Amino acid sequence: MALDPKVTWAEVQAMMDAFGATFDTSGVLRIYDNTGAVPTNADDAANVNGAVLLAELALAADAFGACSGAGVITAGTISNDTSANAGGTAAFARYFKTGGSVCGFQGLCALTSGGDFNIATSLAISLGAVVSCSAATITMLRE
Repeated sequence: MALDPKVTWAEVQAMMDAFGATFDTSGVLRIYDNTGAVPTNADDAANVNGAVLLAELALAADAFGACSGAGVITAGTISNDTSANAGGTAAFARYFKTGGSVCGFQGLCALTSGGDFNIATSLAISLGAVVSCSAATITMLRE
């Protein structure tokens, strides 16, 4: 039997609104280097396969706004990490829910485009450097 599920835009919006709300109040964005293999999923928050935490940026209290008609949620203001935890090359990043102990989303980092986290200038992060995020979105495809 073949699978071919379809979801209405109204349901996509409802799912994305609920998903975005899980990061409200003390959610964080963590960026990791490429010293270990990228974890196969986001279910195990503690398992980063030896990757080093490069930076941790705090999400706004209202982390993501309401979903647009295209299945997109946009992050509110993300605070800078004023002193990067370590130096290295960004390989993957994770959004953690309230308190930072439960991972809700993981994706690959890429320079300018083609990744889940597209970084505009450089994947290299230096120890002690300021790390910032000027814009962030998450998109759920309908089909």
